[in-house]
Amino acid sequence: MKKSLLIIPVSIVLGIFFYPTTSNSNSTGSVGGKTGSPTDGANCTQCHGAQQGQGATITTDIPSTGYEPGNIYNITATINSGLGTGGPNGFEVTCEENTNDTKAGSFGTSDPINTQFTNNSKAVTHTAAGNSLNTWNLTWEAPIAGTGDITFYGAFIEAGYPIGNNQGDLFNSTTVSFNEAIVNSTINLSEENNFTFNSANNTIESMKTVSMYDISGKLVLSTNEKFTTISHLNKGVYILKSENKTQKIIIK
Repeated sequence: MKKSLLIIPVSIVLGIFFYPTTSNSNSTGSVGGKTGSPTDGANCTQCHGAQQGQGATITTDIPSTGYEPGNIYNITATINSGLGTGGPNGFEVTCEENTNDTKAGSFGTSDPINTQFTNNSKAVTHTAAGNSLNTWNLTWEAPIAGTGDITFYGAFIEAGYPIGNNQGDLFNSTTVSFNEAIVNSTINLSEENNFTFNSANNTIESMKTVSMYDISGKLVLSTNEKFTTISHLNKGVYILKSENKTQKIIIK
């Protein structure tokens, strides 16, 4: 009888010891603060212990001349996949200014099915639906004038699930930096910069049709005039859009 009773606890101990542990990967999104940026410090490898993958990229329509404060830009985060084991993929992207390493700009989830906010909305990560992708799209609103140079930081995982124990996980990381553009109200208009907003006298100078929306998304003005005065509109935040440019403005 005693021998039978002894078998039970021994079996439990052996079962616990040999039971396969589950992966630490977060298929529903990063917990946040895992991009490896100066402020975040940590990255995915603290949980995954992954090997190096084929790399990743962060691409954007921010021009080579730099970002303009208040403009909204498109960001694409991509894993150069191909070596993974077929498990889910994930990412986290954030942005910091380079002087004091504080978070810079405001992210948007242009694809809420596959992306979501994390780290108190200071970064974007994948959703459960988005972990089957290797490319994710988001937006970023540039910070106020005088912020200076900024860097995007991205960390990516190609998970080895369902092997477990994070076996076969691949880690990728990347950065991309931009300077703050020097904005001159007398700049010549071009196809890439087909309107300018002069906050001193609340006028829009444009080459093509410019649409203006309030913060609720309602169209309040559309113009193709070279000079348009908008001082008659109520004070507040608006979005200017043309074929090649989007900019947030404030009428004071």
